[in-house]
Amino acid sequence: MNENATKDSESLGIEKQKTIRLVIIVFATLLLGSAGIYVVYQGTMGGGKGTLTVEPGKGKISLSLEKPIVDQINIGTSTASAQGNDIQFTEGKITDPTVSNQLRGLSPSQPTQFSGKNFINQNLGFFLTVLHPENWQVIHNPAGLQNPTIPVNSIYNQEGSHLNIGVGPIMPGMDIQMFVTQNIQQMIQSGVIQQMPTVSYDFPSQTAFAVFTNPMTMGQSYQKVIIDRARSRVFVASANYNQAMSSPAAIQDLINMIATFTLF
Repeated sequence: MNENATKDSESLGIEKQKTIRLVIIVFATLLLGSAGIYVVYQGTMGGGKGTLTVEPGKGKISLSLEKPIVDQINIGTSTASAQGNDIQFTEGKITDPTVSNQLRGLSPSQPTQFSGKNFINQNLGFFLTVLHPENWQVIHNPAGLQNPTIPVNSIYNQEGSHLNIGVGPIMPGMDIQMFVTQNIQQMIQSGVIQQMPTVSYDFPSQTAFAVFTNPMTMGQSYQKVIIDRARSRVFVASANYNQAMSSPAAIQDLINMIATFTLF
């Protein structure tokens, strides 16, 4: 009995280490940029229009896809501060099931299209704001659903700015602070990053927002991490821009995208 228990414990420990290594790969890969992105579908600019009618409580409201969804719903925010700048980022997940169901019930759209001033991935259940969709394109790679080292979606412009979104498994019992702290330690030890990032948390929604100094560009990189406990997975969104080429307007668009990245 003791021998079997020992073997089971060892097997569990091995699987735990595999999972830890996997999420570290997710975190580190998406942090540093666009290298290794595999283009499957080339993005189209523009996207869907229309309205959604939702019924939160007793009343009805109409959501216009031509406006940012986060500006039309009641969702909390937290503040991330870095180098004197404050960034308001949304809670990780919409808690109103009516809104979530309406978003899931939208007519299917192409995985490379924007929906007005929003990008909505109905399959994975997330959305974000894109203030100037005419300036951005989308890559969709289905391989990212099985391989967390490959971003499932990337949004980019011609200046070299890009947002990568990946998803991978999360260990039972690992909370957002444990996940982020462990990955930062591993990335510093392996030389992936050279300085401690600034990290802000929204613990109730299991969300973290980190600001890094990117050793490849010496500029800032932004990362938002959300644990989806109901499905035992973690989402990692990473925003990077080209210090020499990116315009202030494009950088602001990029920060707004990652700050509004939200699950439903």
